[in-house]
Amino acid sequence: MNDKQPLLQPYTTDNLKIKNRVVMAPMTRSRANNPEKKPTEELHPVYYAQRATSGLIITEGSQVSERAVGYINTPGIHSIPQIEGWKKVTEKVHNEGGKIFIQLWHVGRMSHPDFHNCELPLAPSAINPNSKSYTPEGFKETVTPKAMTIEEIKTTVNDFRQAAKNAMTAGFDGVEIHSSNGYLFHQFFNGTSNTRTDDYGGSIPN
Repeated sequence: MNDKQPLLQPYTTDNLKIKNRVVMAPMTRSRANNPEKKPTEELHPVYYAQRATSGLIITEGSQVSERAVGYINTPGIHSIPQIEGWKKVTEKVHNEGGKIFIQLWHVGRMSHPDFHNCELPLAPSAINPNSKSYTPEGFKETVTPKAMTIEEIKTTVNDFRQAAKNAMTAGFDGVEIHSSNGYLFHQFFNGTSNTRTDDYGGSIPN
C-alpha cells in the first residue's frame, strides 16, 4: 500500500511543475489602496509569500484595464507601476519555492459609473443586473450598462491579451481568466445577460 498522501505529491502539467496539489484559490482582498491600483509593497509580497508552501497560488482578481474595474482597491495588471508591484510579489513567492498565477478580471455590468468618470459600465447587452456595486462611496444600486460595440469587444479581447503578456513580464508562472460569478465572460455566456444577435450572441459555440 502506498502510504503517501496524494494531495501532497508533486504534479506536472506541460511546463509547470508544482510541489504538491494544494492550490490557493483567488480571493479578492481590496488592499490596493493607492491611486495606481498597484500591489502595495508592504502587504502583497508578504501575504502571498506566507502562502507559498501550497503547490500553486492564484492571486486575487486583477483588472485588465481601467474599464474592467468594479470594486474598490483591487489591483490591476495593465500599467507599468502595477507590473512593477507584481514583480515584487512573484519574486518573493519564488524565493519561498512557490508558484503563482494571476487571475485576469473584468467585471462588466457589475461595475458602476462612479469608477468610470460617470460613464456607464460595459456589458454584452444593456440589461441591468439589479444588484449592488461596492463603490468608493459604499454600496450603490447597479445601473443599466452600455451594450459593447464590436470595436469595444475587440479592444477588451486585446486588453486580456496584453494583460497576459504583462503577467509574464511580472514573473508569473501562468494566468487564470475569471469567467464565472456574473462577471464579463459569464455575462457573454448567459442568455439572460446577453441578447445579442451578432457574432457575440446566441449559443455558447457561437
